[in-house]
Amino acid sequence: MKAVIIAAGCGSRLESQHRGIPKTLLKIGAQSIIDIIISGITGAGVNDVVVVTGYKSEILEKYLKNSLPDSVNLEFCFNPSWELSNGVSVLCAEKLINKNDEFLLLMSDHIFETEMLEVVIDTPIEKDQALLALDFKLGEIPDLDDGMKIKCTRIDKDRFEITGLDKSFEDYQAIDCGMFKLNYDFFSVLRKSIEQGKDSLSDACNHYTKKHKMIGVDIHEKLWIDLDTPEMFAFEKRINIITGKVSP
Repeated sequence: MKAVIIAAGCGSRLESQHRGIPKTLLKIGAQSIIDIIISGITGAGVNDVVVVTGYKSEILEKYLKNSLPDSVNLEFCFNPSWELSNGVSVLCAEKLINKNDEFLLLMSDHIFETEMLEVVIDTPIEKDQALLALDFKLGEIPDLDDGMKIKCTRIDKDRFEITGLDKSFEDYQAIDCGMFKLNYDFFSVLRKSIEQGKDSLSDACNHYTKKHKMIGVDIHEKLWIDLDTPEMFAFEKRINIITGKVSP
């Protein structure tokens, strides 16, 4: 299984901090954001990593080539249209994914506890399904207003059928954690959505909801955070738990 990290955007909301470097290279202590993400990936037993680059791609590629251990099998794909929505970046990774394999999809500004990724890896899906990690701890999410809201119904103890994704929902049950397990068929769904002028990842996911094929898995007490604004870096306790500096 490969893990795909979307790292093409310029991170305009963090421009005051990143000052012209890819936002995933911002430091948290001695580590960059992407160091923490890849550490979580390898900690979950996945060593094949695809990074989708775009804005200042040469800086990010040079950093990763020089900093990652040889045990990480690193591949890059460049998105020349990195200003567009994230679905375009995901589609760029198609050529690097085996048609018979499942793959993980992660955001370059989301850090997470390794056990959270293990839950996603261990949750089975059918060939025509897509899986998304869900956080039901609504009162603990740092930037709830900006989160992707999820409507869903329970399948069993840990799994849910997702019936809708939209940031504008007022009645919802969970928040999208930005962590997916997908099949190769996801690319064809994404391509069709982009051709229809809907180029975001959530647009493709909503296609799956219409067919009752979008599955959510509850992360329970595991923690994550989306570091997409300067304010999110102030949640030091949460970040320290995720990075292992303090115990939960």
